This record gives sequence, structure tokens and C-alpha cells, in this order.
Amino acid sequence: MATTPVGDVDTFIAALGRRRASGEACPAREVANAAVTQIRAWGSSRALVAADPWLDELGVPAAITEAGIEVIRWPSDRTVRDLIGLDGPADTCGVTVPVLGVAQRGTVLLAPGPGHGRTIDVLSRFHLPIIPSGRIRPTLEAALIETFRSGGPTPSAVSLVSGPSRSSDIEKITTYGAHGALAEHAIVVTSTE
Repeated sequence: MATTPVGDVDTFIAALGRRRASGEACPAREVANAAVTQIRAWGSSRALVAADPWLDELGVPAAITEAGIEVIRWPSDRTVRDLIGLDGPADTCGVTVPVLGVAQRGTVLLAPGPGHGRTIDVLSRFHLPIIPSGRIRPTLEAALIETFRSGGPTPSAVSLVSGPSRSSDIEKITTYGAHGALAEHAIVVTSTE
């Protein structure tokens, strides 16, 4: 994993703000508490969490459960109607582990895998990506070249998420949460301690 200059982390967090999202950098030992604090701030009663072993190492699912928030691990046997809030709570927070982040744009790259569904961020009202600082690249070009380099496994799909979902399709009026999360807050993990 490439090391990321501190400036790239700061640039990434600043770019999130320009995208109507937010972010913070914290050491691994503080990530679980930071995640719970943000989920509570959004008022979420449940979290749809990627089944990524790294999140378990950080203690994120356990901390969310201890906070009294329901944890649903991906993949889930729940219906799409339930997950988007038509037959269940509408305030779900999706917790993802991006493949890479782009400092310049405040963008996260999400790719499907065995424990990381293609739609976690889309099905959830709120999106909480948790990303190691070593996965932040300075530009979108650098991130895409790395993602699709020859010889490596090519993901079946890549989502580029730059803040909350928004659309201006109808009469050029911007609507947030139209095709995915209404809000996004990224946690950048700066150390393994």
C-alpha cells in the first residue's frame, strides 16, 4: 500500500466540504467511536455494514451494536424495500470501505466484493466511508490507473461517490438524496495504533 502525504489527507477532507460532505482524520483506536458519533448525529437507528474484516479489527460493528444501533452485515437477506426504508426504518447508514480515495475531488471509489455490495451506499440514507489514509491518491487519473491496471483483478463495477447524491433533472432544481445517500461523512484512518 502506498503511503499518502498528510497534505493529501487534508486536501481530501477539504474537497469533501466542497461537495457538501464532511470528513475527519483519526487514528485507528478512535475510529469506532467516531463512527458511532456520526451515526448518532444523523439519527440513524441502523447501519448496513460491509463485511470487511478490517472494520471488525477497528471494532466498528461492535461499537455500533453497543451504542444500541442495529447492525446489518452485507450481504443481507433483507429485501431492497426494507433496506431503502419502504418496509423498515428509512434512516439507515451505509458503512463502506472504499478501494481508493481521490484527494483532489473528495471522491471515493467503491467496488463490489464478497463482503461489499455494489449498492450499500445507494440503499442507505447516509453514507459513512471508512478509508485508510494509504488509499488516498492525489488525482482521479492516478486512482483509475491503479484500479484498472493490467495484470490486476478488474472489478466488475466501480462507483465514484463525490458527496451526497444529487440530481437536477427536473426543472434544474437540485435535489439531494435522489439516487443514493442524502449525506456523506468520510473517516480517514491515519494510523494503525
